Amino acid sequence: MISVIIPVLNEAAIIAAAVEAVRQQPGEHETIVVDGGSSDGTREAAVRSGARLIQVPTGATPDIGRQINLGAESARGEVLVFLHCDVQLPPNAFEKVNQALSDPRVIGGGFVPVFSGTVPASERIMLEWVQRVWQARTRRFCWYAGDTAPFIRADVFRRCGGYPTTGFASDWDFAGLLRRLGPLTTITAPVQVDSRRHVHNGVFKTLCVTGSIELMYRLGVKRNFLRNWYRRWLPRERLSQVETTAGKLAQGADDRDDRVEEKG
Repeated sequence: MISVIIPVLNEAAIIAAAVEAVRQQPGEHETIVVDGGSSDGTREAAVRSGARLIQVPTGATPDIGRQINLGAESARGEVLVFLHCDVQLPPNAFEKVNQALSDPRVIGGGFVPVFSGTVPASERIMLEWVQRVWQARTRRFCWYAGDTAPFIRADVFRRCGGYPTTGFASDWDFAGLLRRLGPLTTITAPVQVDSRRHVHNGVFKTLCVTGSIELMYRLGVKRNFLRNWYRRWLPRERLSQVETTAGKLAQGADDRDDRVEEKG
């Protein structure tokens, strides 16, 4: 069984479609949404969509690592998949994960990412270049951070102490930890990563800011400074972007339903 853990914060507009897209995947699995303190109806939307909801205790500092660890504590699957709600798995994703882990030496891995969504012509070439670099890094260095839908055997995850709870850049911390735990594998069937934040903030600007943050991260700059730097230059204003994402996910679910009806 595979447990899909989706950490969220104020994603009411897209969480239901994201959960439904996971639920449409064949194979034995469960979907766990871990809410970090949303105030926009995210929790209610997740429950209506059929996910199992877990809430971070009131007053706790928002932290994606803490959310993932809470989800993992109650997960029933032998494999954990960590999924952002604006990332969509490829068809038959769980079959591919099980195949990848059929080698008992492999402890986890991730998917190759591709951008999806409407992209202005002026940004398209730059975004394609970013995507190529991102894919090469994923394949060559087994760097499974955040949007690559990383997965890991549940027993290995618990033995290693769980997801880092560093407050900022936890995805990078986990990607580095994962590489130290054992052999990994890359699933070449791509996950669809919504390009909303790159488009909203500008692809070149996003590249420069995230590149500078990663450099400072590797130099050991304090996490509070990195967080403030990120928030200053890459505001996460989502309202203008979420309807497109929700529509894309819902359309993907509708298309799968149509294919099932045709087969029936």
